[in-house]
Amino acid sequence: MTTVARKTGAPFPYAPVRVEQQRLVAGTLAVALLIAGTRWGSYTGASGLYLTDMLLAAGITHHLLWVSGRSQPSLTGYTRRASPGIAFWALATYVVARITASISAFDAEWVRDAVPFLYALVGLVAASSIARSTEFSRERTMRVLWFALLFHLIWTTIVIRFQINPAGLPSFPGAPISIGQVRPDIDCAILGVTAALFVRNIFLKRTPWWSLVALVITSQTIAGMSTRGGYLAIAIAVLLGMALTYFALRDRISLGRPAMALVLVSIAIAAYFVLPSTVIGKRFIATFDSSQASTSEAQNAVGTARARDMAWEMVIDWTGETRGRQVFGAGPGPNFIVEAGASAVLQGTEYRNVRSPHNFFIGLYARFGAVGLTLVSVVMLLTAWRIWENRVRIGKDELLFTCALLAAAIVPVAAVGVVLESPFGAIPFWWAVGILLTLGGVKAVRR
Repeated sequence: MTTVARKTGAPFPYAPVRVEQQRLVAGTLAVALLIAGTRWGSYTGASGLYLTDMLLAAGITHHLLWVSGRSQPSLTGYTRRASPGIAFWALATYVVARITASISAFDAEWVRDAVPFLYALVGLVAASSIARSTEFSRERTMRVLWFALLFHLIWTTIVIRFQINPAGLPSFPGAPISIGQVRPDIDCAILGVTAALFVRNIFLKRTPWWSLVALVITSQTIAGMSTRGGYLAIAIAVLLGMALTYFALRDRISLGRPAMALVLVSIAIAAYFVLPSTVIGKRFIATFDSSQASTSEAQNAVGTARARDMAWEMVIDWTGETRGRQVFGAGPGPNFIVEAGASAVLQGTEYRNVRSPHNFFIGLYARFGAVGLTLVSVVMLLTAWRIWENRVRIGKDELLFTCALLAAAIVPVAAVGVVLESPFGAIPFWWAVGILLTLGGVKAVRR
């Protein structure tokens, strides 16, 4: 047991209370596993029995038993409330109701379609847990996340630097991919979060030289990848991280803020002159201006973009064919890619048995209709507002800082890939969003 007093540093303090100390914020181990191994990490275990689900179930069960026990833990004042808010609750309720309404189609495909959206419920538990967390549990949580981020950096660096072919490596029983196989979109997003944390350490003078070396290694690893969505995720993570760090330096008398402004200007100038000559730069430019597709890589980028645009239009048209699908979606079960005629466009030598349009928002519209799309959009906009509203505090708090980066970096890769429809993207994203949304609302009151 520990005492939480009015002067513990909690942003929203109230009368001293006694709270039972938790070791980690609920869901941390599952999130750490997916950050550490991303796609191949989600297959840790055996077919149908994955470590991710076991860790998540154990963490949620432990938290629910702890909260509902005889000696109920009180709020510690770290956040304003123990809930992510009405909008998130409305989303969670609608997801459960829509999935339940389509249970008549229950089979393996129904489960595959439904579970990723149920991961949104992780945000509710994360919110409840962070509101009752102590400085001890938050420090341990961040330590676990740092371990996961560094492990991810090490294995991706080894695979990219030494050009290791994962096809020759072992895989978990029933897993379709080998251990150590890089998936550029989500791996770039995680590397972007790692890079932003190193930048923060440098400007806040926390192991700056070690962080600088690690940042150089991270940059070299990133340079070995070629993915437009992944590079966009990196840019968003690093720029957001620098902005939040800038606000964290507000009360400090130092050269940190002018130096950061100079770095941002230098990056912008370098990107303007250097990026167009790189492979990834040519792919970006060709995506928006096909006349500039002068290389095979750029032409491939144009072809991929056109194929996805065509598939997205087919799915949108199919969803709008009936009023019910337009409002409430088709629900889990139906393969709308096939029914919309988009399978021939999306599938090929690289993708087979595709059940997602490689755009989370369009897939969400097809599965959960305009209602689901609206609710998710509101939750994301509220999350962005909470980050802006609490920018100084988030910049100073390493755990909140990491959550903000995770939420921001995953969105762009989800818009062009199957990321939020997979556990390696959905669980860290909704966990982070649930925590960030507790920063708003009415002040927490003593129970």
